[in-house]
Amino acid sequence: MYSASIPEMSAFSLYQEAEFYLESGKLDEAYLACEEALEILPLYPLACKTLGNVLQAMGKLEEAVNWYTKAMVQQPNWAELYTNIGSLYAKQKEWRPAIACYETAIELQPDLAGAYRNLSRVWQKVGKLSLAKKYWSDAQKIELEKNALEKLTQGNSLLNEGKNSEAIACYRDAIKFNPSLSAAYSQLGEVLIIKGELDGAISCYQTLTKLLPENWIVPHKLGKILRETGKLNDAVEAFQCAVKLNPNFPWSHKHLADVLYEQGKLNQAIIYYRQVIKIKANVWDAYQKLGKIFLAQGKINQAINIYRSGVKLNPNFAIFHYKLGEALSQQKKWQPAIKYYRQAIKLKADNYLFHRKLADALQELGELDEAIVSYQKALEILPNSCWLYVSLGQVYIQQKKWSDALEYFQQAVKIKPDYNGGYEKIAYIFEQLGDREAADKFRHKHKLVVVHSNRPLQKRESRK
Repeated sequence: MYSASIPEMSAFSLYQEAEFYLESGKLDEAYLACEEALEILPLYPLACKTLGNVLQAMGKLEEAVNWYTKAMVQQPNWAELYTNIGSLYAKQKEWRPAIACYETAIELQPDLAGAYRNLSRVWQKVGKLSLAKKYWSDAQKIELEKNALEKLTQGNSLLNEGKNSEAIACYRDAIKFNPSLSAAYSQLGEVLIIKGELDGAISCYQTLTKLLPENWIVPHKLGKILRETGKLNDAVEAFQCAVKLNPNFPWSHKHLADVLYEQGKLNQAIIYYRQVIKIKANVWDAYQKLGKIFLAQGKINQAINIYRSGVKLNPNFAIFHYKLGEALSQQKKWQPAIKYYRQAIKLKADNYLFHRKLADALQELGELDEAIVSYQKALEILPNSCWLYVSLGQVYIQQKKWSDALEYFQQAVKIKPDYNGGYEKIAYIFEQLGDREAADKFRHKHKLVVVHSNRPLQKRESRK
């Protein structure tokens, strides 16, 4: 790493002092500070340039040229020097060398607004008004762009400090100065999302799609916001644009598929879910959605195939085993379905639905005692489920264990008092017990009467 020497540091300090005096109009003090700097470092380019400025302000034009020239020997590509020399020529009405100096300055530093402005004045003096207008306009444009960048930088600093509202104001000012400053729209869009002002964010990203038509990230982000605001058709259009610009980014395909799925455009969604899997095989939700679509369309074999692919790629993902069990259950293939339900439970034992579906399949096979055990495990996880009590009650009815069935249906209607089917089942059970009066009461939804003990039901052992 370069480290300035003590003489350099001293000379630089005196140069700064000279610049301060020059700006304050204290020309003698500025002159003396430059001389002191040059005594420490002869031909120090910064001091040479400032001394030239001081001498120009004093009207000593030839001496000013001399010091500018000395600075230029040290720094031949210093655009500001050419601008200063051009100004000396302009003061002497030597237009051609002035123009040459300004043009060289612009060539060396295309964003030097002062050079454009001075060149504009010279062209005006020589009667070239169209050129004068052009260079004046260029100068204004450069200054506006600089102001815009300053506001952008200020906005970024404020954003880092957590001052979101102040940052927004800076970004909007930057856009006023330079309506084509894409970075300002991007930053403004991000902070508007943070504040929940999504319509404003949408407007920013819509502008960015015009400023950066080849940038796939812009329509991707726009699509996400449009989806969040419920503008699904517009979201589809945005994601399609992102996919076209970058066909290898899986998440644009995924979001597009999800929106089409939400719109019920299932065949189109299938195309993009398949593309997701092709690009990135471990996007598990794509498998789930594909399987769900195939089941909804009655394409059970295709659903089974996609879930089997998921199980093969990720055998430790419980939901794939569960979904595969579901698909097989629709084909009434209870034994293989039970196998996958059991595997899902082995991987994730705290999901009540896995136990419930296993119990349903066991019940279909007539394995009633095992079904009861599984329903009771589901109840341990979800103890206030009316439907688990109903399922257990149904099994006990199948076993003609009327008292047990009665207790579970009583609990079901306690949880869900408006469950008419529960009262009908209770009435049916009372009929089987020979109590027609109680049966009639429950058919008319009279107040529930607890007949048997209040011992915990979810841990009850099945009776042989």
